[in-house]
Amino acid sequence: MIKDIKMIVMDLDDTLLNDELQISDYTKKVISNAQKKGIVIVLASGRPTLSMLKYAQELNLAENNGYIISYNGAVLIECSTGKELATTPLTMENMEFVTKIARDNKLFIQTYVDNCVVTDKENQYTSFEGKLTGIPIKLIDDIKDAMTKEVVKIILMEDPIYLKEVENKLKPIVGDSMMMNISKPFFLEFTNRAVDKDKTVTNLCSLLNIEKESVMAIGDSFNDLSMIKGCGFGVVMSNGHDEVKKHAKHITHCNNTDGVATAINRFALAV
Repeated sequence: MIKDIKMIVMDLDDTLLNDELQISDYTKKVISNAQKKGIVIVLASGRPTLSMLKYAQELNLAENNGYIISYNGAVLIECSTGKELATTPLTMENMEFVTKIARDNKLFIQTYVDNCVVTDKENQYTSFEGKLTGIPIKLIDDIKDAMTKEVVKIILMEDPIYLKEVENKLKPIVGDSMMMNISKPFFLEFTNRAVDKDKTVTNLCSLLNIEKESVMAIGDSFNDLSMIKGCGFGVVMSNGHDEVKKHAKHITHCNNTDGVATAINRFALAV
């Protein structure tokens, strides 16, 4: 069954990337076939922009009018020019509030400044982030010293069970003052209230004059949920969260068996 797909937006970790953090050669070929058909390819991740660039290069997004959505939607990059088309940081009030949450709940905290991951305590979760993204880690005495200007994202980190308890406690307090999402089970991410992947996809569709019904969104986790629900054809990986799967139009194979390529072939290319 082929859809009239004009744009494909895909998450990176546990979606496009396998467990070795690589895009398989087969998936690259399928994405190249979609680009030849004129389909716009967009990478949409909670990752910092810097850690997404190598994957954009592997997929030749600059040569094929592709885009990067980073920090869960806070930044939109046009790959052909490297230009930031949109940036939406947290407010200083938001930043102070999240810092207080970290202190009151004894959570680790990190943010991103000058292409570094910044934290005020060594911890396994920030070490994981450094290995995952390849971005240097900067350890400072007080996280507030790193946030003298607005940042686009702050992450609170701890054991997944405890972190989920904190998230549930915070929901009525945070309300709509910020966007709050769990990405990895041990990452509770905070961005500006105007930020999520789907809102940035909507913005990009408006710029390119593409109907949202013609967009395929592929992801696995809660920070992908808005675009999976909001785009015309939402696809969830078989390794994705069960709650996210409930909102999918289709469940594809897992990230280690070319699930992204399978969905593109079946629904965008009719292969």
